Amino acid sequence: MPELSRTIDFPLTLHLSEQAAEKLAARAAAGGSDMAGYVSTLVEQSTQSPLSLQEISGPIYERFLESGMTDDELGDLLEKEKHAARAERRARQAP
Repeated sequence: MPELSRTIDFPLTLHLSEQAAEKLAARAAAGGSDMAGYVSTLVEQSTQSPLSLQEISGPIYERFLESGMTDDELGDLLEKEKHAARAERRARQAP
């Protein structure tokens, strides 16, 4: 998310369940932020336009198009690689 050059105070009261408030507090703490900073970041992110696949993946997307691979083939390849990476991580963590 791009940094804003100027911010304003925007007082707001949220009505949340205790469970939601606890989860937000935990996520804020895990990210090293206070609740106000964490919620501000969430709101800022929600106002941004989603990135296109091309913007997210850049040259990888171009190579995919050039490969002639179908979406299903790419999905299968990514699924296979995900399982291989998880197996490798489990093997490294094993006592």
